[in-house]
Amino acid sequence: MKIPFSYETFFACILAVLAVYHCCRREYKIAGSAASVLVLSFLPDGLNIIFHINVDAFSRFIYLVILFMALYLGSSLRFYDKYKWWDRSIHFLTGVGFVGFGTAIAGLSPGITRFVLLFFGFTFSVTLHVIWELLEYLSDCILHSNAQRWQMIHDSNNHQSEQAVQPAGLVDTMNDLICCLVGAALMIAFCWLI
Repeated sequence: MKIPFSYETFFACILAVLAVYHCCRREYKIAGSAASVLVLSFLPDGLNIIFHINVDAFSRFIYLVILFMALYLGSSLRFYDKYKWWDRSIHFLTGVGFVGFGTAIAGLSPGITRFVLLFFGFTFSVTLHVIWELLEYLSDCILHSNAQRWQMIHDSNNHQSEQAVQPAGLVDTMNDLICCLVGAALMIAFCWLI
């Protein structure tokens, strides 16, 4: 039996190698992050097997990119602190990618119109993003982290100028929501035109 080699298989192999590499260097937190990304990368397959939700290939690819950028590069290798645009690009991609998950769920209903399918995909993407922001807030409150970049005195960079009128956490959350809305809207427009 021949096993097809896809970008998902390649992605899983890279993550396994990264996890082993970081274990050998005794960087267990980063190894755990790579292993977490590897486990979460199978979510679309699990959705398909359990609920018969078949997410399209483009959205699956974007999902893998988001996982890698957010958990491995962003959190573990601190790309959030190194690059101001990192967080916004991830939130833009979540807007794009999660539309596919929403349309896959809505597509389970027979006879659904194209408008309703795309509208559900849009609202699903935005809702997941709002939940993401809520989890960032809870993480900051419970674990005293700085996911929403609200702490001025913290080892992470909040990318907020000293002359800013609004608090850093509010600016970060609003920028994240705007990036998600723009990404989801562009994806819906693209899907509508195809």
